Amino acid sequence: MSARELSFRIGMSSQYIAQIESGRIVLTVEKLLQILEVCNFPIERFFSSNITDYNVDNELKGLIEALPTNKKKNLIEFIKN
Repeated sequence: MSARELSFRIGMSSQYIAQIESGRIVLTVEKLLQILEVCNFPIERFFSSNITDYNVDNELKGLIEALPTNKKKNLIEFIKN
């Protein structure tokens, strides 16, 4: 997404985006969250300390969530032992 498109989507000027990029202004939490939402970028991923771990954890979470309850229980017991 271009800076111009981003500025349009968040309702700010393209100069505002340029100032963010150059470090001349600091984003508010609200604007950061708005930008992440517009870019379809998960907040959890943004604040993850290790992007590789985030991707692996997210994949594992999805696989576990897709399991039927009885298999989830079996997995819990396997991990505990």
